[in-house]
Amino acid sequence: MHDCAKGNALDAYFTLKLFHVCEEKLQEYGMLGLYENLMAPATKIFKDMEYKGLDVSQSKLKEVGEELSEKNEDHAECLYIFKQVDNDDNLSSNNDLIEILYTRDEGFNLYPPDKTAKGSPSVSAPTLKLLLEYIENELRTRE
Repeated sequence: MHDCAKGNALDAYFTLKLFHVCEEKLQEYGMLGLYENLMAPATKIFKDMEYKGLDVSQSKLKEVGEELSEKNEDHAECLYIFKQVDNDDNLSSNNDLIEILYTRDEGFNLYPPDKTAKGSPSVSAPTLKLLLEYIENELRTRE
């Protein structure tokens, strides 16, 4: 048997073996129906989207982008009312946000709940959402 044919046979063997293990686990957790009725049919749709792409309305995309940008600017403007935020701080800058939230002596002095892969305090959207939840919970406990 040619080496390439051996490789294909092994690929098929291990793929089938993996399929049976996954099927067994899905059955064990009562999720086989979810997979068969939702995930498997959706896979074809996702495959088509990946290989054929999507038709996107450029005008609608621009409209949504402008709306999100306006909302973001409105939220950012609200932060300037705090004494911890200087008028010359750039709230679109990760470095400025890290300084304001975590490291500046006269800043908010929050503990970063997450760090980047390089070990810096994170200011990603999920991290900022988590910080906001912590702050809201703390304020509720103080009422």
